Amino acid sequence: MTLKYPLWQNQYLQAMVETRSELLKCKISAAGQVVSLRLRQLASTTDDYEEQIALASALKSLKVLKER
Repeated sequence: MTLKYPLWQNQYLQAMVETRSELLKCKISAAGQVVSLRLRQLASTTDDYEEQIALASALKSLKVLKER
């Protein structure tokens, strides 16, 4: 599978598909950190608007997953 944004999508997808509860919290945290870091990197640019939208969506999904 080819990822459009491999800098952060790999960790995000690992968290989203994790089924073992003992690993889920750690993977959500790691994914959240890498997604947040990338958002901060893109904050000062108008480039990559599509990626910024994808990042915001990923953060929302991780929040929902964490609350379950």
